[in-house]
Amino acid sequence: MATRSRIAIENQDGTVTSIYCHWDGYLNGVGETLFENYHSVKTEQLIALGDLSSLGKTLEDTVAFSRDQGDEINQTTYNDVPTLFLDGFESGEEYIYCFLKDGRWVISDGGPVVDLGIAIEEGY
Repeated sequence: MATRSRIAIENQDGTVTSIYCHWDGYLNGVGETLFENYHSVKTEQLIALGDLSSLGKTLEDTVAFSRDQGDEINQTTYNDVPTLFLDGFESGEEYIYCFLKDGRWVISDGGPVVDLGIAIEEGY
């Protein structure tokens, strides 16, 4: 069964661009993969792919609906980070991950927004 998630990046102007990821959205799946492999420019490149079937450790190992299956690129934009975490669960995602412009990943499962590194360390 899929564990759906939303992966987002805070843009320099404070808006947020996000994509959907269908598989393995839980902390020790998408969460650890993002934390260990995606920072700065690589995160921007990931978001540019649009919605994902699955996230790999590299962009080449990632399965994107547009690039790999011929669908249109789909992204969702939010006015700011609080709005992402308020409205981002409306499509049934179970986890939201956001790369902030200060270089940190944060996560929420519908509860409080916490630092992803701490969540991984403490088994969130």
